[in-house]
Amino acid sequence: MSQEQDFKKLRQKTYASYHQDGLIDMIIGWAILGFGINMALDNSVFLFLGWLPIILYVPIKNRFTVPRIGYVKFSSTNSLILGIVLAVLLVLLLGIFILLIVGPDLVPPQISEWFRNYYLLLFASILGLGFAAAAYATGITRFYAYAVTLVFVFAAGIWLEVPEPVYVIIAGLLIEVVGVMLMVRFLRRYPKSNEDGLNEPE
Repeated sequence: MSQEQDFKKLRQKTYASYHQDGLIDMIIGWAILGFGINMALDNSVFLFLGWLPIILYVPIKNRFTVPRIGYVKFSSTNSLILGIVLAVLLVLLLGIFILLIVGPDLVPPQISEWFRNYYLLLFASILGLGFAAAAYATGITRFYAYAVTLVFVFAAGIWLEVPEPVYVIIAGLLIEVVGVMLMVRFLRRYPKSNEDGLNEPE
């Protein structure tokens, strides 16, 4: 049992080290930003642009992170667990979307009204659960902070009657800023070296 716990801690430490570049944070923040701007301008182009960096994750990782700290291949078990968690969360989000569209025909009016008023808070709570699950599985503890931040910002926005796009954009900006700060710190801490061991400018 002790060896299993030690291995788990080592694996989580590896996860945290591999993702210290802030890239995943920047992608998450950018996606939320795109969602918020889409809500504000009613233009699905921004929603597409918000999710576009996900496709570019691997090339960017190979460009900035791998040359500095190397490539890490994680166990398929952890990937499977995270995949299952994300699939469950996706089903929950899809269920919320269906209730918003056809809710009046499926649920009592009071519940339908509650969904219309607080669907974004429920959305943030589900995303927060995803962050918490990812933090538990990977050891990236700042994901716990993101979970709390999402729920707090969305709840405060609803309570203060702030327009929905505003507090969505604020939440995305907070995560994006953290990601950028982590990336800057990472690039300074691990300068890229050439074959002769000399530091190369980006």
